[in-house]
Amino acid sequence: MSAPPRKDAPGLSRREEMQVSSAAMSAAPWGAAGLAGGVVALGDLGLHVIGGSLGFGALSGSLTLGVSAFCVVAAAGALARARSGRAARWARSNPWRFAVAPGVAVAVIAFFLSIVVGTGGVVDGVWSALWHGAGTFAITGVAGSMARMRRKES
Repeated sequence: MSAPPRKDAPGLSRREEMQVSSAAMSAAPWGAAGLAGGVVALGDLGLHVIGGSLGFGALSGSLTLGVSAFCVVAAAGALARARSGRAARWARSNPWRFAVAPGVAVAVIAFFLSIVVGTGGVVDGVWSALWHGAGTFAITGVAGSMARMRRKES
């Protein structure tokens, strides 16, 4: 049995919103997102090397920051593309709801990396997941809102 539709989004449950967000992500510029994620991760790792604090915690943090950059570029690119499918139109008209999917994805990956690669415990993993996921959500939502405003002006 599926969840009842929410009052503020007639016809779409939270699960359906996540599915539509995933479908909209199919238009993402994956090459550019991979490049951005790699550059950010390597740059952050380089800063750790220069600062003399290279270790598993630094590796975990750099990988998580790279994953965040990857998801932000992929999601913002999917919103900026000129595709006219239903999922893409929904994502452009609901940028903050669309931003939930990349935010949750980054939070899960950040928690996993912090526990497996990092030296911190569960508390550090939860903290890392919360702030990386929230940052990804916020940046993606702002980018989607700006893209939406830009489309209305033109």
